[in-house]
Amino acid sequence: MTLVNPEPAGRNLPATSTDTRLTVAEPDRRPVWRQPVSVAYLPLGLVAFIIIAFAMAMWTFLAATS
Repeated sequence: MTLVNPEPAGRNLPATSTDTRLTVAEPDRRPVWRQPVSVAYLPLGLVAFIIIAFAMAMWTFLAATS
């Protein structure tokens, strides 16, 4: 059994490239990613806790020595 290719592959090669892109009707708009503000709450909470803890310790020390 012999296979016969009616259209030789050489006729379509090399493939031509075009300057056009595959596009959709809407323009390509990527959403701008912004880091959420809630990420800053943990460091701010830790700093506030340390400041309050030192203030309470100083208050206790000063109240005990006077």
